[in-house]
Amino acid sequence: MRPYESETVRAVTGTTIRPGGLALTRRAAEVCGLGPGDRVMDVGCGTGATASCLHSEYGTAVIGMDLSPVLLDEAILQHSGMNLIRANAMDLPFQSGGFDAVFAECVCSLLPDSVSALDGFHRVLKPGGHLVVADLYWRACDRTAMQPKASLGGCLAGAVDRRTLVRRIENAGFDIDVWEDHSEALKQLAAQLVWAGISLTDWWGVDCFSGACNNDRRPGYCLMIAHKKENPNG
Repeated sequence: MRPYESETVRAVTGTTIRPGGLALTRRAAEVCGLGPGDRVMDVGCGTGATASCLHSEYGTAVIGMDLSPVLLDEAILQHSGMNLIRANAMDLPFQSGGFDAVFAECVCSLLPDSVSALDGFHRVLKPGGHLVVADLYWRACDRTAMQPKASLGGCLAGAVDRRTLVRRIENAGFDIDVWEDHSEALKQLAAQLVWAGISLTDWWGVDCFSGACNNDRRPGYCLMIAHKKENPNG
């Protein structure tokens, strides 16, 4: 079982299972100008909190997808009327250009190949459609510093620094509209997990107390909103 599937962890994080919760989801929805009739894909929908929020509060038509049977079964139980499917973010089962927005909250850092996944997100979006990424990243003051290698299943397994993340999204055919650091929300969640007796080493997938993390290289959390270029050559 991965850390985010644990009932103990979810008792601390709530239904969103990530820093910032639905406040960042709503922030992104407002920036994207989402409204009734917009088609949204929620990649890694977990227990369905984001999908439910975007549908009930903004009137969007949401498809939520996740690979975890543990989380997806709970999502279907809690949100019986939602369109929730088991699917792989690395192989999206949707036609090209069919969505107005793709939400990937705490997803890219968990994927085996986020570069290929970003290409897939780009493919399914309409020109001008929005990509929302809320995720962990390495806050490295020394850009040449090696980033700690997290274990498979750890939430930092695929995390990269800001510059690398921005470059990957731009190379996939997006223009970035918003970059916001929300590392304070990550600190708050980490403190809550520790207070509940949950090992951050298991959560991160790396031991941040052994010197792997320091003032120049530590986990952070960001919200990034981008749009698919209208002109793929521009």
